[in-house]
Amino acid sequence: MKPVVVSENITCTLGEGPMWSAHHGKIFWVDIFEGMVHGLHTQTGETKSWAMGARASVVVEDVDHNLLVVCQNSIKKLNPLTGKIIELSTFEEGLPDNRPNDGKLDPKGRLWFGTSDHLEQNISGSIYMLDNEGMLHKKLTDFGNPNTFAWSPDGTVFYLADSVKQTMWAFDFSLETGELSNRQEFFSLAGTDIIPDGSAVDAEGYLWNAQWNGWRIVRYAPDGSVDRIIKMPVSCPTSCAFGGNDLDILYVTSARKGQTEAQLARQLGAGKLFKIDLGIKGASVGNCSVQ
Repeated sequence: MKPVVVSENITCTLGEGPMWSAHHGKIFWVDIFEGMVHGLHTQTGETKSWAMGARASVVVEDVDHNLLVVCQNSIKKLNPLTGKIIELSTFEEGLPDNRPNDGKLDPKGRLWFGTSDHLEQNISGSIYMLDNEGMLHKKLTDFGNPNTFAWSPDGTVFYLADSVKQTMWAFDFSLETGELSNRQEFFSLAGTDIIPDGSAVDAEGYLWNAQWNGWRIVRYAPDGSVDRIIKMPVSCPTSCAFGGNDLDILYVTSARKGQTEAQLARQLGAGKLFKIDLGIKGASVGNCSVQ
């Protein structure tokens, strides 16, 4: 289970949002600060990158195998074969200092994402859901830095973190309506220097969480207890996703943001994309079904 760099020619300032596409045979991820979407073909090692013209935080695949990218104040569609980019909708245009931070698809193919203050000074973030008809709904407010949009394999539990509060919550989730209820603390890292970042859920219902400043990925059981810890060669892993033909490889993004040259010199691959051969399968993730 040793983490291995798989993006030798791509280094991100703030890598985030890994997403596996079986159709393309690629893992896609973003560099938020540089406004880039990157794609790596896992068999050939070929990489390709696209400039989105704005900070880009979330990438998911739609039913036509295009990419939907949540950018600052807008959602865009990227055709990874032609490079054509179309703006689909806008949001938070009155909050120029806000940007999206993390997001994923729920089991019904609806796009969820959160926003945060780019300057990390204000509690101005919100949680949004783009429904199957293309309507955007604000679900929660008063977030500092939303992270982890993940669901249990049966879709009845939703996991969400606020990195500012260093806390992860579990909600009861309605598959039919997308409503959230019964918010409960799943785990907290308050009082430490470690911050919960992005996550992925495996087929056994365990949550894998990348931990900023923690040099680690932690697997949590459904009751919130720590099952295992995988050490990373970088201090700031940012998110993770299962990929590969058998969904048994964990891909992990990382960051260089805010670190000194001395701190970076102690790390092997800050800002790179890593893979970990787990031998544990991830929960399957569908495509975005928004019309």
